[in-house]
Amino acid sequence: MGRTQKVIADIIAKELELPQKTGRVFVQRVIDLISDDIVYTGRIELRGLGSFEVIKKPPQIIHHPSTGKPISIPAHKVVDYRASSVLKKRLNKNK
Repeated sequence: MGRTQKVIADIIAKELELPQKTGRVFVQRVIDLISDDIVYTGRIELRGLGSFEVIKKPPQIIHHPSTGKPISIPAHKVVDYRASSVLKKRLNKNK
């Protein structure tokens, strides 16, 4: 399992010699800013990490696996993530 928001905030606070509460407020603010950009502009690029982009999915009709009845799924938006080349290189460094 990866690190939680709380753990990341505590590490940042310790490294910057800040109170834990300040570290947590800082991390929450960064997450809020990133989320706002995704919601309001539809895209954000974080160099060295990757880009997040809003994709519109059209409405679909699927079939329930056990009953076979059709189910209508309305149009909706999802967030697509693409890793940066820097991150891909780090992931595959030993190959």
